[in-house]
Amino acid sequence: MSVRYVVITGVSRGLGEALLNQFETDEETTVLALGRGFTDAQRIAAGPRLILRHCELAEPSTLPHASELNELIADADEVVLIHNAAVVAPIGPIGDLEPDELANAVAVNLTAPMLLTNSLLAALPATARAVIMFVSSGAAHRIIDGWSAYSATKRGGEEFFAHLAEQYADEPRIRVEIVNPGVMDTGMQETIRSARFAGQQRFLDLFENNELPDPAAIAARLIEDHLHA
Repeated sequence: MSVRYVVITGVSRGLGEALLNQFETDEETTVLALGRGFTDAQRIAAGPRLILRHCELAEPSTLPHASELNELIADADEVVLIHNAAVVAPIGPIGDLEPDELANAVAVNLTAPMLLTNSLLAALPATARAVIMFVSSGAAHRIIDGWSAYSATKRGGEEFFAHLAEQYADEPRIRVEIVNPGVMDTGMQETIRSARFAGQQRFLDLFENNELPDPAAIAARLIEDHLHA
């Protein structure tokens, strides 16, 4: 039996919760859920195959280091690391952004994925395969009024993982996936709808017209398209 570990950030809602749910029924998979909070259902289901690890992604000292990860995945045949957690705030003109919110966005969206990836690769058993997925956004490639922090951190993340993909271009044991799941019905969309920026009406219309996909459908598609190869 193949042994697989899946590490997911930000599982308490939205896409992260949906991704975790997709893996729950796989008896060959152990999920390490990283985040600042968990749902009641996740706490009830926690056990040997669902490990809830509290950490503040904005605080590097709370993230799991290589030694902790190595102890967990020592018998792994495959490890999947999904960088899902992200914050869209602060939204607004540069010069008016709250410094703490700006620093938080950089830490959660960019610094934490870099550190976790570095630790995971240091911990990875020599014979194990790994898939590292970075959930990005179309905002990484276009200018959206007020979205400088989110766009810049997602673009920076894409650059980091593009470098990682090049590093392992000749080693198929390590695979990097940079994905853009598109808009969906999540808490991030609620934040966007409550902000004020040019172009906001598009997001309001998507919600009012019931055109935001269910995160469960997006999660299933991401797994089918990027994790089954």
